[in-house]
Amino acid sequence: MKIPKHILCLPAAVLLTLSLFSCESDIEYKGSEAEPKAVIYALLHPDSLIAVSVAESHSVFQSRYQTRQITDAVVRILRDGELLEILTYVAPQQVPDYGQPTPYSRYVSAGNKPEYGRTYRIEVDVPGLPGVYGEAVLPAPVQVAVADTSSRDIGNGYRELVIKMRFRDPAGEKNYYRFSATGVKGNYYGDRNEPFNPFTPVNIQWSDLSYGSLSDPLIAPQQEDDIFDMYLQNAYFLFQDELIPGREYSLKLTYNGIYPDTEYYEFLRACFRLNSITRDLYLHLQSYSAHTQARDNFLAEPVPVYTNVTNGLGVVGAMSTTSDSLKIGEYPVEGVTYEIRPY
Repeated sequence: MKIPKHILCLPAAVLLTLSLFSCESDIEYKGSEAEPKAVIYALLHPDSLIAVSVAESHSVFQSRYQTRQITDAVVRILRDGELLEILTYVAPQQVPDYGQPTPYSRYVSAGNKPEYGRTYRIEVDVPGLPGVYGEAVLPAPVQVAVADTSSRDIGNGYRELVIKMRFRDPAGEKNYYRFSATGVKGNYYGDRNEPFNPFTPVNIQWSDLSYGSLSDPLIAPQQEDDIFDMYLQNAYFLFQDELIPGREYSLKLTYNGIYPDTEYYEFLRACFRLNSITRDLYLHLQSYSAHTQARDNFLAEPVPVYTNVTNGLGVVGAMSTTSDSLKIGEYPVEGVTYEIRPY
């Protein structure tokens, strides 16, 4: 007897339905809940007073957890093993009713700034939590300079701007860096087939220009085709001197479509910074960048965030900065109307 095709297909449809229902099940968590810990963040910089942000960790199962200001912590700063100062709590600015309160409590020095070559130990006691501490040594700055600029036509009326930043890596030590750049641009949106119209404003806009370093092989090495979206971006523009120990090197920065047309009173003011950072800060930022990019990717393994805080979480790091600037076009120019756009 010949069986109708729709009857043959029925068992497969039933199995598919059952399999869909079988995927929905509750798994009871039998592990122990993590105990709360103190979290501290401190970035020592020679131009800033010593400041420490304090918070407390909480389990993902604490659905009713609410951030709070920790006003009764004891935050001690030791320099080369001797007590330097006990920091003072500074209340945060008032936020609107619809805003989110800050989860960090800030403790600030009365007048001490970090000094090169000194070891700073930050000790924090939060009532009810284990005491925590972390250490950092302020690295010496590495001088940087804009060595060369060039541009080329890339079509459709746009130009590519290439900048080279030169520095020399200190020899005989392991060095870690972070690149950053900011700029203000003036853009003319009038008809470029006509002479400059003084009644059409030149729009001023501030920008983060750090992305230009992604054209440099130290910061963004060439990768194979990433068909599974597994390549992690260098979100903090970090690099180390493993390939350039003790040598002079020029970072390559590339920007498409931002070269100003000075005939229409466009301009660019840019500041490029080379930040020398501690190894602990480098590892923390590197792992945090990977963690945030991998946590929603089911194909990627979870990435733990590096910490150098004993008995707690967070990071105690240090950074020194040198910079150089670039100026293209005149600003301000008498008779030209300018309009400021938000950052």
